[in-house]
Amino acid sequence: MFDADITTAEALAALSRPEDPSHALDRRRFLQLVGMGAGAGVLAGTGMSLLDDVLLGRAPTGWAAGPIGPTDGVLVVIGMYGGNDGLNTVVPYDDPRYHEMHGSLALDGSETLPLAGGVGLHPELTMFRQAWDAGQLAIVEGIGYPKPDLSHFNSMGFWMAGKPHAIPTSGWLGRWLDGYLGSSKDLYAAAEVGYSVPLHLIGQQQLGTVVPANRPGYGADQSARSIRQYDAIRAMRDGAGAGWARPVAEAFVDQLDLAKTLAPVVPDDGDLADTKIVAQLEVAARLINANLGFRVVTAGFGDFDSHAGQPQQHPTRMAELNAAVAKFFDVLDPGWASRVTVMTFSEFGRTPWDNDGAGTDHGTSAPHFVMGKNVKGGFYGQRPTLAGLGRWDRMAHHVDFRSYYASIIDGWMGGGSSDVLGGNYENLRLFARTPGVEPDGSINALPLPPTAAGRFTPITPTRIVDTRTGQGAAKAPIGAERHIRVKIADVAGLPATGVDAVIANVTAVGATQPHFFTVYPGGGARPNTSNLNGGPGRAVPNLVAMAVGDDGHIEVYNSHGSADCLVDVFGYVTRDSGTGFVPLTPARVLDSRSGTGVRSGRFSADRPLDLQVAGRGGVPDTGASAVVMNLIAVQAAGPGHLTVTPAGRQQANTSNVNFGPNETVPNLVVCEIGTGGKLSIASAVSDAHVVGDVFGYFTDEGGRIVSMSPRRLLDTREGLGAAKRRVGPSHQIDLTVAGSAGVPPSASAVVLNVTATNVGAASHVSVWPAGQSDPGTSNLNLLGGQTIANLVMCQVGAGGKVTLANPIAECDLIADVFGYVVE
Repeated sequence: MFDADITTAEALAALSRPEDPSHALDRRRFLQLVGMGAGAGVLAGTGMSLLDDVLLGRAPTGWAAGPIGPTDGVLVVIGMYGGNDGLNTVVPYDDPRYHEMHGSLALDGSETLPLAGGVGLHPELTMFRQAWDAGQLAIVEGIGYPKPDLSHFNSMGFWMAGKPHAIPTSGWLGRWLDGYLGSSKDLYAAAEVGYSVPLHLIGQQQLGTVVPANRPGYGADQSARSIRQYDAIRAMRDGAGAGWARPVAEAFVDQLDLAKTLAPVVPDDGDLADTKIVAQLEVAARLINANLGFRVVTAGFGDFDSHAGQPQQHPTRMAELNAAVAKFFDVLDPGWASRVTVMTFSEFGRTPWDNDGAGTDHGTSAPHFVMGKNVKGGFYGQRPTLAGLGRWDRMAHHVDFRSYYASIIDGWMGGGSSDVLGGNYENLRLFARTPGVEPDGSINALPLPPTAAGRFTPITPTRIVDTRTGQGAAKAPIGAERHIRVKIADVAGLPATGVDAVIANVTAVGATQPHFFTVYPGGGARPNTSNLNGGPGRAVPNLVAMAVGDDGHIEVYNSHGSADCLVDVFGYVTRDSGTGFVPLTPARVLDSRSGTGVRSGRFSADRPLDLQVAGRGGVPDTGASAVVMNLIAVQAAGPGHLTVTPAGRQQANTSNVNFGPNETVPNLVVCEIGTGGKLSIASAVSDAHVVGDVFGYFTDEGGRIVSMSPRRLLDTREGLGAAKRRVGPSHQIDLTVAGSAGVPPSASAVVLNVTATNVGAASHVSVWPAGQSDPGTSNLNLLGGQTIANLVMCQVGAGGKVTLANPIAECDLIADVFGYVVE
């Protein structure tokens, strides 16, 4: 074993596979990655490169990503390397011996976040206090092992191996991986977010994957030049003959596939936090959201070895830990909450006595955290007594770390602790429920992962569902708490495969009582969001930009009563072709009341009007394939609907805005630009004035669209995302969208569904990029007592925010994010 004075960094390096430069997956390191140079790559199995496995007869092809099982839990392990001061983490502020022994390092009770029994958390651990208050934080006190070793290397090795006082040859999670995978190979079962494989992920047959906290390079770049290179490599594989040539080529192809799989998951370097552990935990959350099959994700940070300068060092580490866990749960899709548990470990604690350097020395036992929705919150173990300890005495341990591990393995990871740890150890019963079980006993369905960044292809508007006639679905209204499945792939000219998202108008007709529709990806969990709110006597439309499920469907759920459903498709998103989105500052380009954009006068069915959009409102004269507009029907003579069609084509049998007499009704429209840079707009059944505001357009140079499972960003009724108060003339909201709820900081635009409710009187809601002046446009038009929703595609403004304002009457606002745009 190593000298007790070895540094934390030296110990961690000695207990990890040496850093492999190939993990960055860039062009320069590609040959090393597949074994053609020094070092091994992103790998599994024996710990050698993909090519090494080939030469030993273990062909890597088939290590494909796949979703976790229906009852599988995911474990996130945070290493706090260097030895954390447990007494200043879970603080016994009511114990006079703590203040006597820790001296100037001791925290006063008023400084802590109080828990119970004279104990509080370090003041930086606000996220942990929130979890405690929710009953979702277990604090296991007095963890250690017999005959503690004060060497970083020895003690870290014992903790990582799960076996004290033995030469470490494998790690506890690696041995769990041996049992989980058996003889199969899987690059996506366990990963360290970092640059080397720590001992705890090294098994006797299996090894975790390394995922760096930055985006892969070679294999991920989709430029034309790189794609030609990838195609050449794949052609080499397809043309390889017998012998070793084909498996070697397959190793190259497997690496390309791995990089392509990870690239959409990991943000650009500039979008990740500068603090290493915060960036690592964000990547961990995104790996889980992608549902590639990861059961274990680990990350570590430090240095916690506070021999001197602890008053500055330890609060910084606590703030980093808190920020990392907060970022993790912010990015993690809420649908994963009952599937994920976070735990901490450190090789030892610190001495109860301070030293002459304003620090503490290597200690023994310490508390650790287990956090998650299905954790049974509270104190576990026993707090070591400080009574009777002399100047050089260390605290006794009361929980063997193998019991801590066994509680995780048997309570969360499916069992097998005796095989992993080589004996039977006490299960502390840390969990209230098994993975995936909700508090009401139901089993949650996992959300679908975000789509890869894609591009938009407009189509001639086409109706694909009408439950009144039986088109595309059963000829019957959707009943209360029922849903219909809507086929998207291979319908209305859309491709049979590769459709990541669809742009469609969903309309509720003939509702028997107030209700809402929720639209979500086929096969995914229904989110706690809504797309449109309807009721008797009115047809209510709303545009949706929705990820398409792996089964090629979307689903439409109805909350109450019954209502018929119409679905009109306007285009789709794929990753390989199409045009990108360019957001604009909103601009009014149409108002038939004043003659803006068209002659003054109402629109009618027998007199459709062409609206020039190219060259107006920021849309370029040429090169735009489609436009994004908010279209508003105003002062209608009776019930009817507006239909928008590319100019020069036959009027589509679809609807964009449905209205009643004298109503003001908005809806977002995405429509292909037709002949002469124009759109054709008609009002069916009844005449109506029309107002139109441009919010962006699609072009070859535009940004890529990422669709995601809906996440609620704002609810003024609950104080979510803004103060708990209604929005009105004296109160507007700057809502943070970039860098929140999985939207990266670099997002140029965001796709929101905005709902107004508890409306005091007739008014309107406008959304625009924060930091800009009110553009004089509107997104929702309101009546007193109404609940109404509309899709918004808005440029992200200053500080990563958008502004929401209601200049006339107060209302509550709700905003759900459905996607974003990246360059």
